[in-house]
Amino acid sequence: MKPIKIPAIRGKIGNTIYYSTTLTFEQISSMVKKVDGELHTANSLKEQIQRSLSDNFVKIKEYILNRNDRFFDSLVLAVYDGDPMWTEVRFEIEDNSYPNVGILEFSGQEKIFPVDGQHRVEGIRAAVIENGDLKEETISVMLIGHQNTTEGREKSRRIFSTLNRYVKPVRLGDIIALDEDDIVAIVTRDLLETHPLFIGNRIKASNSKSMPNTDKTAFTSLMTLYACHLVLYKTFICEKDQRNYSNSQIEEKLKYRPGDIIIAEFNQCLTEFWNCMISSFEEIKTYVECTDENPALELRSTENGGNLFFRPIGLLPFVEAVARIKKNSTYNTYNEIINIYTNLNRNVHSDLWDMILWNPMTNKMIMRNQQLVYYLLLKMADINLLTETERKNMISKYATIFNFDFEEAQRRINAIII
Repeated sequence: MKPIKIPAIRGKIGNTIYYSTTLTFEQISSMVKKVDGELHTANSLKEQIQRSLSDNFVKIKEYILNRNDRFFDSLVLAVYDGDPMWTEVRFEIEDNSYPNVGILEFSGQEKIFPVDGQHRVEGIRAAVIENGDLKEETISVMLIGHQNTTEGREKSRRIFSTLNRYVKPVRLGDIIALDEDDIVAIVTRDLLETHPLFIGNRIKASNSKSMPNTDKTAFTSLMTLYACHLVLYKTFICEKDQRNYSNSQIEEKLKYRPGDIIIAEFNQCLTEFWNCMISSFEEIKTYVECTDENPALELRSTENGGNLFFRPIGLLPFVEAVARIKKNSTYNTYNEIINIYTNLNRNVHSDLWDMILWNPMTNKMIMRNQQLVYYLLLKMADINLLTETERKNMISKYATIFNFDFEEAQRRINAIII
């Protein structure tokens, strides 16, 4: 990046100082980089941000190339490093003074990335490559300062998610990666960078809960991990506040950042939960300690389905069952509850799970029976955890799958033990 001077207007909103100016398409192409480590250090979160840069930029490129009436709203760009200098210019007309007008000077060492408008940046870049005559077109930009520190990344993430939240619906993946108010997202991000079960490439960045059979590296998907943590948060906050919250009340609580003490306590809660999972189940412990390139190769097998916990349709119902037991039983710790299941058959291809999770004739996962898995896991721990309606639904679903009458299905379910 070459040293440049550009005219700008200086403004302030809240505690954020910003500069309004214009940049040419050529300057956008050469000066603005993609978001990489400025918002996160965890690989899966950086990948999530990049995944949100969909093929939509191609549509923007075509729009620029083909429409003479093209127009965009302002880009919001974050600047860090280098030594940008602001010089205010005295500006008076008819005895009136107009402050905050001046020159913004860049040394050339600055790094700039889009906080809002990454699709537009990439569309502009692609259009300029195809048509060099577009280089001198200009677009309005707002420049804000960024510090590549914990506090700086938090502030930039908040601006990123706020801008996108109120312009268009934010996908859950972006909320997890960016939201600074949602405690579940905040703690999930922290664990992605600190917990041995999740660090590196052990969580699949995706906008789906499912895991592709081709992935032989990750433990589970980012969506599934968030869903598990949301379930555990409901139990955590209900116990802490000693009251039952509805789902809508939980959603409302996630809109407001709690205090650091609550965040730390929930972090500890999740850490203890996953530590128990590692210590209680040998396959998870082996996975964590594995140094091979494909540690999940046999755990998500296309030949036999692999392991219950390495399939989202098995992991999430398990976490839901454990959380419900914690909330509705005399067990005090997750360690006590998880130990109930140490003898559980966790092979997806087995007498217990065939035709429920695994079709042995087609060698494919069955994705429609998550609720039945949840009921069966609860029943294995204590049949009294289920309501009468849930028991009937469980038996009816089981009977339908195996073509049994109600009584035979009930007898077979009652024979299932761990």
